[in-house]
Amino acid sequence: MLLHENQVRLTPRERDILFRLTGSDPHYVTTREQLKEWAARYLTALPDDAREIREIKAVLQRYLPF
Repeated sequence: MLLHENQVRLTPRERDILFRLTGSDPHYVTTREQLKEWAARYLTALPDDAREIREIKAVLQRYLPF
């Protein structure tokens, strides 16, 4: 992930990982605010998520730079 002030650039690998975790490609995310909104929408742990997926989502929410 590349950051410059309010701008965000996800690498193709990061986008692929986030897509596999959530089913939503964050290709349109270009600002910290968009990243925050995307994370709020798609990184919320769901009741049917496996324990590992819930834990990964929690770590991502905690450490994403927004």
